[in-house]
Amino acid sequence: MKYPDVGFESFFTWMNRPRIMYAPGVRKEIAFELSELGASKPVLVTDKGLIAAGVAEMVAREIRESDLELAGIFDNIVQDARLENINEGAEFYRSVAADSMVVVGGGSVMDTAKAINIMIGEDVDDFRPLAEQAALWSGVKALPPHVVFPTTAGTGSEVTTALVVLDTEARVKLQITHPINADLAMLDPELTVSLPPKVTAFTGMDALTHAVEGVTSTGAEPIADALGLHAIRLIFKYLPIAVKDPDNITARGCMLIASTLAGMCFGNTMTGGVHATAHALGAHYGIPHGLANGIMLPVVMAYNLEEAAERYMLVADAMGIAVDGMDPMEAAQCAVQAVKDLKEEIGLSETLKDFGVSDDPAVLRETVELAASDSQISYNPRYLEEDDLLSLYLKAR
Repeated sequence: MKYPDVGFESFFTWMNRPRIMYAPGVRKEIAFELSELGASKPVLVTDKGLIAAGVAEMVAREIRESDLELAGIFDNIVQDARLENINEGAEFYRSVAADSMVVVGGGSVMDTAKAINIMIGEDVDDFRPLAEQAALWSGVKALPPHVVFPTTAGTGSEVTTALVVLDTEARVKLQITHPINADLAMLDPELTVSLPPKVTAFTGMDALTHAVEGVTSTGAEPIADALGLHAIRLIFKYLPIAVKDPDNITARGCMLIASTLAGMCFGNTMTGGVHATAHALGAHYGIPHGLANGIMLPVVMAYNLEEAAERYMLVADAMGIAVDGMDPMEAAQCAVQAVKDLKEEIGLSETLKDFGVSDDPAVLRETVELAASDSQISYNPRYLEEDDLLSLYLKAR
């Protein structure tokens, strides 16, 4: 394709952590890698679903059969990282005298673990004061060794400095950043094969949203473009395969890689209106984040086209659309339709109506106001007023 004219800020910064290892069965290297980090007594952080599915045990076994001591397993984590679970996890870590952390799980588990590790490093008993600061970059202390195994190909939390915490009392999602996340992300597709098709589908849409918003945000820049656009290529090729053929290790592996690429992309450029609206939906209606993103993505994309058609043309090309000969707006509209077609192919037909989201503007006002105050709203390529957000929610019903 003829590369369209796309701009970016004349100054930007780029950061990336952690080290990444990929291979089917790479979990077999966990004991050696922990030893290299100076750890001897790790705690395993996961959730009860992964315990029941035997996925957490696939990693725990490798620790038990090594010279390391498994201090214990903390599995009291539910959907969305929550302040009460974080504090409980830090208390558990200390009670078993752990010196490191191995994390096996999706976004909620990974974000909870990040917060626990920050609490251990800061030697505090309550995460709320830290969460309320939002940006934890001043006077940062070294954190204990931290290795993560993502079990969903969606959030990219294994490579971002961000964590999202649900305050159940205030019914808001707190967005926090800290410069130190995991020391090592181990991408093992064998840990993802038991993921149900529906969860595979909406976590994949989460990764797609990260890539699309990362490439089209006001913070977009060339390094992130390279990562985000390739993530889109991989997702459009391999997400339908992973949904329909769960045991396909190639598809599972490529989706893990795509999720990580998308995480590195948006972790440096931020996201936009999809995430702002999805965060509010998660806080008020309990919609899983990836599914909320999947519902809102084509709606927000369509709204943004007039301000970012050239960037959506890049997205369309990465989706496999033959954009040669098209003008940017035509190609951008094709990208919106491609997202809708992908959702249909992977069986995501839900709308906001399915989750009881009202069409009454007065009822929606609180959710609109929460979305309008979201930290990601300012990175959307087209300015969003509260009336615009209300319109987007109504269109997503």
